[in-house]
Amino acid sequence: MQDSNKSVFRQGFVFGFGLIIPLAFGFFGYTVIDHKISQVAHEEPSTYESYESYKSKEDDYTKKIEILNFKDTREGDSVIIVGAIKNTATKKISSIQLEAEFFNSKGEFVYEKNEYISKNLEPNEIENFAITCGCANNKIPDYSKVTVRVVGANDY
Repeated sequence: MQDSNKSVFRQGFVFGFGLIIPLAFGFFGYTVIDHKISQVAHEEPSTYESYESYKSKEDDYTKKIEILNFKDTREGDSVIIVGAIKNTATKKISSIQLEAEFFNSKGEFVYEKNEYISKNLEPNEIENFAITCGCANNKIPDYSKVTVRVVGANDY
């Protein structure tokens, strides 16, 4: 009986020790990570470029796409806007996003539709576009004016 008690004690000790080690590492790891997070939260702002400077670079590409013309035509419950854009930059521009905004007779905003042009436009290249808005389940509200503008463009 004495040997079986020693065996049970030994097994319990090994089992307990086996549990304590992972728990200790877990607690220690949590403490270190918590300390690091606290340090980062109290650091001075990074000297890297801010988001605003990145955004202004992106806007430069947006300004390099010129909308040459567009017209809107109602067809049943839909409106189709067709027009052309031109790349005025000295480099290829892609992932162009156009936004059509609709306004009522009081000048109030009533609807909007975005469209992507995935074609890579070479410098001075002109590309036609079509923006289709609405359908039987999503009718366009009455409007008196539509505007189209470039809201995104990249050089990759």
